[in-house]
Amino acid sequence: MKQYMVIGAGRFGVSVAKTLIREGQEVMLVDGSEEVVQQLSEDIENIAIVDVADEMALKNAGLNNFDVAIVAIGTDLRASIMATLIAKESGVPYVISKAKDKLQAQVLHKIGADKVIFPEVDMGEKLAKSLVFENVLDYMDIDENHTIFDMRVPSSWVGKNMIDLQIRNKFSMNVVAVKKDKHFEVPADPNKEFSPEDIIVVAGKIKDIQKVAKGML
Repeated sequence: MKQYMVIGAGRFGVSVAKTLIREGQEVMLVDGSEEVVQQLSEDIENIAIVDVADEMALKNAGLNNFDVAIVAIGTDLRASIMATLIAKESGVPYVISKAKDKLQAQVLHKIGADKVIFPEVDMGEKLAKSLVFENVLDYMDIDENHTIFDMRVPSSWVGKNMIDLQIRNKFSMNVVAVKKDKHFEVPADPNKEFSPEDIIVVAGKIKDIQKVAKGML
């Protein structure tokens, strides 16, 4: 089991910490605000008041013992940079840092962040895509050209199976899994007919999947 230190107890950091805890992971949440820490202490057992921009304070909190550091600081650029730099120099194997814009992301990458995320931008994009593509429930872009979509099965596919539809050849995508009656079938049975309530997980080129999501078959 990996050990996670979440640095910064804003809404994003708290959400990450609580989710990891629910999944049975070992998590420590640190923040420089005594008031914030006191408010969260009843919900999160392993939480501490730490100056997140102070190298000695983070090391004293055991930073170098963690497998993953999540720097959940977006607004305080100096604190974000310092916490990321300290985590990398302390030997944390994997450091994820939150950024509010591309400039901050570039700086974080240059000082060693293994991954930089844009929670607000990502949520905005997901909302916009859910409005444009009504069938889409969730998505994850793999790169600039490829994506994975969770979507309701197109109505024109109902009553047919993957072999009948020739999905890979005709639509240039792969059905990775099918959710039937709250249970995922992985890999999906190509002989089973799609039902109206099915949720499919498809992977392929963004432009191809978007056509299916829009009903442009």
